[in-house]
Formats: sequence, C-alpha cells, structure tokens
Amino acid sequence: MKQKYSLLLVDDEEANLQKLRRTFTDKYEVFPAQSGEEALQILRSTPIDAVITDQKMPNMTGIEFLEASQKDYPNLVRIVLTGYTEVDDLIAAINTGKVHKYITKPWEPETLKMIVREALERMELMRENERLARELQIANEKLRTENAILKQEVEKDGVSREIIYGSPEMEAILQLLRRVTGTETTVLIQGETGTGKELVARFIHTESPRRDQIFIAVNCGAIPRDLVESEFFGHAKGAFTGALQEKKGFFEMADGGTIFLDEIGEAPPELQVKLLRVIQESEIMPLGYHQPRKVDVRIIASTNRDLRAEVAAGRFRQDLYFRINVFSVTIPPLRERVRDIVPLADYFLKHYSARLNRRIAGIHKDAARLLESYSWPGNVRELQNEMERLVLIADPGNEIGPGLLSDYVRQSSRPALRSDGKLKNAIQTLEDEMILDTLQRFSRNKSRTARALGISRQSLLTKLRRIQVSE
Repeated sequence: MKQKYSLLLVDDEEANLQKLRRTFTDKYEVFPAQSGEEALQILRSTPIDAVITDQKMPNMTGIEFLEASQKDYPNLVRIVLTGYTEVDDLIAAINTGKVHKYITKPWEPETLKMIVREALERMELMRENERLARELQIANEKLRTENAILKQEVEKDGVSREIIYGSPEMEAILQLLRRVTGTETTVLIQGETGTGKELVARFIHTESPRRDQIFIAVNCGAIPRDLVESEFFGHAKGAFTGALQEKKGFFEMADGGTIFLDEIGEAPPELQVKLLRVIQESEIMPLGYHQPRKVDVRIIASTNRDLRAEVAAGRFRQDLYFRINVFSVTIPPLRERVRDIVPLADYFLKHYSARLNRRIAGIHKDAARLLESYSWPGNVRELQNEMERLVLIADPGNEIGPGLLSDYVRQSSRPALRSDGKLKNAIQTLEDEMILDTLQRFSRNKSRTARALGISRQSLLTKLRRIQVSE
C-alpha cells in the first residue's frame, strides 16, 4: 500500500483552501490551486492521486476542470465540494463516471478525511486487481473467451429483458422496429445514456430469425486501444508477445448471431476502419493471419452522440456512418415519455422487493406524481437506482410515500399554483403552464406537444399566440 498519497486541492477562496490544507497536510502531500487552470498546470508536472475541487469557481467550474483532465488523467480519484443548490448539476457527471463522490457544504474535516481515505483505498485495490487480472489473462485466455460468450447470455442484475413501457412513444418505436426485425438490415439506435438502447437491441435480436443464436454486446469505448484489434477480430498463437494461444474475437464469437456495438461513436479510428470492412465484406482478419475469415453477423449499433456532428468534426468516418445508418431509430429520453415512468417504477419495485426480500405494498399516488414530474437526466438507469434505494429504506408492508424520495426528485415538483383567487384565472394559469412545460419537454415540437396535450395543432398554435409564444 502506498505510504503517502498526493492530493490536489482546488478552491478559488483562500480561506477554504487553507482549511483543506490543514485537513490533509499531516498525512498527504498537498498541492493547492486557486483555479482550474492552475490545477491543470500542476497535473501536467506532478503525479497526483486524488483531486478535491470546489464546484463553483470563476472561469472554470470544478466539473469543467475535471472534464478537462479526464482524457489525460483518467485514473484520478475525483471529489467535488458543492452547495446543496448545485447537486442537480452534478448528476450527469457522476453517471458518466467523471466524479467519484460529491460532498455537500459545509463539510466536516474528519468526515472528508474518511471519504478520501476510503476512495484512495478503493483506487489502490482497483490497481492491484488490474495487475492481477493482467497476470491471469494469459493463463486463462481460453476460459475467458468461453466465459465471455456465456456472460452475454446471463441477464444483468436479474432484470427482465422485456421492454416495460406505457407510453405511445415507445409503442410507436416498437411497431417501427418490427418492420426490420426479420431482415438483415443494420440498425442504428440513438438516444441518451440510460434510455435502454441495449434492451432495444436485444428486442430486435429476439424478434429476428437469429433469436436462437448468440447475442454479444460490446462497448466500443471501453476496450483499451492496444487491445481493440485482438478483442474484436482475434489473433493467432504467437501473433504478439503474450499471445500463447489462438483467440477468437467478438465477431467470430458472434458468428451466426447478432453483435451489438454499443456507443459506436466512441470507437477509435483504427477500429472504425476495420468495422467498415466487416460490414462491407462480411469478413475479418485476425492478427497473425494472412487470409480473411468470413463471418455471418447481424450488426446493431448505438450511440449517445450526434454522429453527423462527429462526421463533420472529422472524428467519425463518413463512409462508416452511412453503412450503419441504413435504418435509424431514436429512443426518447425518459422525460419525453412520462407515461413509461410509473410502469417502470412498478417493475423495479417488484424486482428489488423480491431480490432484497422486502415486501413493499406499492407506490403512493403522490410519490408517483413526483416521479413523473422529475426530469430523470440519468433516464431509466437513474430511475432503477432510485427504486432500489427506496426498497431498501421503505418500511416493509407500507407504500412508498413522497417523503422517501430523494431530495432532488421531491424538489422537482411544481410549487403551489398562485392566482388572484379567481377560479377562471387559476385555470387559465394552469393551462398556460401545462402548455409551456409540454412544449419544452418535446423540444418545441408543436405536433408532438399537441398530441401529448390531446388537442389539435391549430388549437395549440392559437393558444401559443394568446400567451405570446413565438411559433
């Protein structure tokens, strides 16, 4: 275990910075910085194990600083100090793994010490595990390949592969997908992180003639660049140092079935070139071989990025984009399919009640209303985590009431309606607010807004003119 860790402390206020230094200077090597720019300079010249940064700073916020450091320094422990009012802004960063922990102010020195110590211990354990994993990889290569196939067939977390929904938006998407499930067409699934893109890919596979064959899901951005070619296309024995035996890649493992290229927008350029060849020629070239191998694989891809913009910026090949974008479908974020929220919440409630052996009576209607009013920036994945937490803290035999919901979910609810006491004016105010909220939820799409409100598009336009909203 490392004896003395190095901490980078970032805060634009000298008093706060001094307090942080006093907290850690006895056991850690401390490097202070009063801005994100100064902190980046320290990172470039000094080995750092952990960063503790204030969120609210001029010029560059704490999250912006951490995002700027993510590419070159991905293995840092990242901790953000934040005010209660800033917590919602951190959700996306936490979900994407850029932040390990956020601490709300005011913080206590002993509590912060404990959090930092535990985070560093976890980091050390992760490094040790990675070292052991590398040592075991060569000896267990054949077994690892077999387990990789079996792992794809095991349901994650025991959660059903059935698509749970109640919204017309998801019904329309499934109807659209059924038009291509029986074909060999390459499908591109677009949508925010956590919307259920892999679940939709599995739906396409299970509805296709390949349903009895293997389905392999691969995250294109999660594999180290130096292992990409071997992992995707395999290698011959002796192809490189450590290649003690032949290994099949993902495409050869998926032969006859379906391969799901998750987050294809994160694929490095060298992988993009080889993916294009697989799609065009239905063949791969494993490392160490001189003759290509034919593969029969249905390809489904997903992305949370705007691939057109990535193409324009030169980060994604245009020819590959055209190949994977033969048939495209976009999964709306959960905030745009509100009627899915309660069915999903009910499903996760039953799932975790059974898994954790806790009998929960259900969700109170007021809690359900709050769930529907929250925007769910982490989408279905965030809702799943919230329901697991609620099952853990709810009293067995009782309903989940609004008081148990996370603070940020409760606080998303609309404040009490204010009016001059006249019923007609109150109704008009409520109508205006519903129109504006729904318009915002559907990104100012008038047709979708009108359908959601149950009125005609012309009626919506008339109401928008009345409340002086530009068409």
